[in-house]
Amino acid sequence: MNYRIYNIILLLFLTSSIKCQESKPSDSLTIGEILVNGNYITSKKVIFRELDFRLNEIVLRKEVEYKRQTSINNLTKTSLFNFVEIDIEESLTNTLRITVILTERWFIWPNLYLNQTDRNFSEWWRTKDLAKLEYGIGLKINNFRGSGETLLLNYHIGNFTKYELDYRGIYIDKAKRHSLSVLASYSAQNVLTWNIESNKEEILEESHRLLKSTEFSLTYRYRKGYFNTHSVEFGYSDFKIADTIFSLNPYYFGLNKHAQRYFNLRYEFSRDTRDSRIYPKTGYIIAASINKRGLGILPDEYNSVDLNFQLYGYWMLRDRFYVASGIWYSSNLTDRYTFYSQTGLGYLNFVRGYEYYAINGNNALLFKSLAKYELLPMKVINLNIWPVRKLHQFNRIPVEVYVNLFFDAGYVSDEFEITRMYDNTLVNKMMYSTGAGIDFITYYDKVLRFDYSFNALGERGLFIHWKAAIR
Repeated sequence: MNYRIYNIILLLFLTSSIKCQESKPSDSLTIGEILVNGNYITSKKVIFRELDFRLNEIVLRKEVEYKRQTSINNLTKTSLFNFVEIDIEESLTNTLRITVILTERWFIWPNLYLNQTDRNFSEWWRTKDLAKLEYGIGLKINNFRGSGETLLLNYHIGNFTKYELDYRGIYIDKAKRHSLSVLASYSAQNVLTWNIESNKEEILEESHRLLKSTEFSLTYRYRKGYFNTHSVEFGYSDFKIADTIFSLNPYYFGLNKHAQRYFNLRYEFSRDTRDSRIYPKTGYIIAASINKRGLGILPDEYNSVDLNFQLYGYWMLRDRFYVASGIWYSSNLTDRYTFYSQTGLGYLNFVRGYEYYAINGNNALLFKSLAKYELLPMKVINLNIWPVRKLHQFNRIPVEVYVNLFFDAGYVSDEFEITRMYDNTLVNKMMYSTGAGIDFITYYDKVLRFDYSFNALGERGLFIHWKAAIR
């Protein structure tokens, strides 16, 4: 009798355990299959390099969505695809099937080049001086050989002549952790900034060449994981100015020097967890570099140490609300004043609202912040006008719109005090601004930005830009 009761209790326990196992899914899942669709040109090795999933890998259920989003972000940041989707299916045996659905970009572009020689578009738009336009032709092949490499051939004509060969991302190992890049260029300019006075560029335009430059560089890049990258660059630069520029500014390349040439060695580290390199909304980037110009190889070689640092963070506060802020720092360490090599604000980096000013010095610090609202979440416009399969990517056009409020502050210091001799009142002075803007993001990472700014000088104005404010 006791044995019978014992057997009944054991049977009930086992039945209950089985039911519990059936009703409660396992925390451990196995990646059983990974499928990739839409990679007509891109090698699967490039794609699998960016996925946070591995075949036969055992993952926790709570990790799956994080790995999925990381994989989407990594593939998006390659700039090889217009759209990236990852579908995940789970079988009854706790096995996952991962399906990566890609829409490749068009990779071969004739490079019809048109740009302004001014520091930014807003500065050029104020004068609309057609003589300051650069134009040219070339060829750009993204995803060359399907391996994520970029081959760029350029020929610029007009007031800015340039011949350029740029071959980037040449992988030298099967795991695609090690790569090389090669750059060779020659340029000559008829329009040149020769000084900064009253916080504005002094520009000379002549029929003959005012500055000639030749540059070569070889860069080694190491990226073991997804976020960290190390790079080392070895290069050579040779610059020469015309007598016209030398007579106007004998400090252009350092006192009484017509030329500047040097070998350089540069190291950079970056950690980039952003969801996008073009218009980031979440994640962060930290990057630091040191560049030694002048290695003692050439006689009378220019010598300096350049330091750069940036730290920008991006957060989603709640659905459709985002904030971003961070700092950028640059320093040029040298024992002699050289106009051409000085750092500053008003060029690639600037305090919004000060686009019309150039501020040069030895050290520059910039703080940027914004809060933005997703006015129009990504909307895909389907045109269906290209029946050819290879042109299908042109049938889907993504559009996003954001509005924002911002605050910027910046400071440029000049230890030589030469810059201030020319009434450059913004040097060694805090600059700050606030305002509002609207951003439009569309096809092929194109950003159109309108900012209305108020600065510390009491000025206000509308400015147009072609990239994200903080990136």
